[in-house]
Amino acid sequence: MARISKGEIFEVGFWLAFAAIAFALTYDFNQKIEIYKFGAFGWPRVVILLVALAAFGQLYHDIKERKAGVVREAISSAGEGTDPGYAFRVAGILIAPFVFAFLLEGVGFYSLAPFFIAAFLYIGGERRWGRIVGISVFIYSLMILFFAKLLFVGLPVGNWHPFYDFGNWLLVLLE
Repeated sequence: MARISKGEIFEVGFWLAFAAIAFALTYDFNQKIEIYKFGAFGWPRVVILLVALAAFGQLYHDIKERKAGVVREAISSAGEGTDPGYAFRVAGILIAPFVFAFLLEGVGFYSLAPFFIAAFLYIGGERRWGRIVGISVFIYSLMILFFAKLLFVGLPVGNWHPFYDFGNWLLVLLE
């Protein structure tokens, strides 16, 4: 068996621990829903299962890379020292989801998500504005259709005046 690093073991362990804690928390809303046979905990548990499967998939991928002789350290150290913006990109990628979560209640998903996607692409290194806009619109459209049309899940519309109006307008448009 190919040897994996402590960092790779930590990464898989972190995601499996996160999945286990999240799964345990689903028992707090373990209620039956009349029109949905899986209950209120159904979809959260599916997503948690996917997180755990992704962690095992990452472990499998890491082992497969080791057997093929691919060295991941070269990838992780490539940005260190050679690119002065590397630390800022890493910090931005880590901070962006917290900013999104902080603003979500006031601004709402429908108004905030396309800007978050675009910002995340920009922080990740994409500089072609046409591609940023195109990918953002594509992902945003897929998410809206998936949650609003397929799953019938209400996403936050926001509490602040212009964002609330836009979120409600979009929901009416989608009906």
